[in-house]
Amino acid sequence: MQRHAVIVAGGAGQRMGRSVPKQFLELDGKPILMYTLEQFYMFDSSIDMVLVLPQDYVSYWKILIQQYHFIIPHRIVDGGKHRFFSVQNGLKEIEPTGVVAVHDAVR
Repeated sequence: MQRHAVIVAGGAGQRMGRSVPKQFLELDGKPILMYTLEQFYMFDSSIDMVLVLPQDYVSYWKILIQQYHFIIPHRIVDGGKHRFFSVQNGLKEIEPTGVVAVHDAVR
């Protein structure tokens, strides 16, 4: 059975009071978001990961991938105006079979 993970990282992190959303903040040498993807990959390296990001941060994420030599396979999807629409965008990108986990990127 195919496993899918829709990882929603669309938040702006305004409550943190930082210039970038919290999913991109560095913790112990790398962005928090990379830890999240690594955990899913360690659980099942064949899992189909869809990462939902704010459109304005897709290019920033791609820079981080290169900077940190991050090689875990995943697809990137633009987020929506609200969490509901971000999850919906992620779900549209997966095959309608198997099991789906929807996970907040920073929890």
